[in-house]
Amino acid sequence: MDVLKYKFYTTFVYQNRWEFFLDGFLMTLLLTFASFLGGTILGAALCGLRLIPNKAINKCVNALIGLLIQLPTLVLLMVMVYLVFSKASLSVVVVVIFGLMLKCGAYLSEIFYTAIKGVNEGQAEAARALGMSKLQAFLHITFPQSLSAAIPLYKNQFIITLQETSLVGTLAVMDLTKASNIITSRTLDAFFGLILISAIYLIIGLVCSKLIGLLGKKEHLGGVDND
Repeated sequence: MDVLKYKFYTTFVYQNRWEFFLDGFLMTLLLTFASFLGGTILGAALCGLRLIPNKAINKCVNALIGLLIQLPTLVLLMVMVYLVFSKASLSVVVVVIFGLMLKCGAYLSEIFYTAIKGVNEGQAEAARALGMSKLQAFLHITFPQSLSAAIPLYKNQFIITLQETSLVGTLAVMDLTKASNIITSRTLDAFFGLILISAIYLIIGLVCSKLIGLLGKKEHLGGVDND
């Protein structure tokens, strides 16, 4: 018991080391939510471009999405930091958020596109025959059904984005994983640090997945329950 108390003290209390974890926690939240929100907007935009009946646009968008999906996340972030924005007066955090946003947006565009294409086109055509405009048919018929189909994968992508933030420590960004590694290098004991960050990642993922899942319930945006 005394050994555990000593480990806890050296991990969190001594020299206010808990501040490392707090800073890492806040950075992880910033990276996750900023990149996921930006990725959602980018994914919707790319999906919209793919729905345009123009082969040239479709090929360009598909090529970009394919490139972003095929590149490993860490390699993409390194390209962004050390090549694309190496001479720009931007902080590493901003560049990392942009890189994570690109990766997230590429995957979400696939999710959105597949969900929309999975809706029976005959329903939208029937709605238009009843006097709805193309936009009205999309908002009232296609969108609610595609939303309910996309929500489970959308939640999964949030978890993936959260997990990918653990890579940014290699680029000298103080996230949760980096904070744990720093403390471990000083205490030579990873027990409490890893327990803490594992619990934090788990809680963030569970809570946010539950909140996102509310979008899929019947009383929210016309979806169906995806619990």
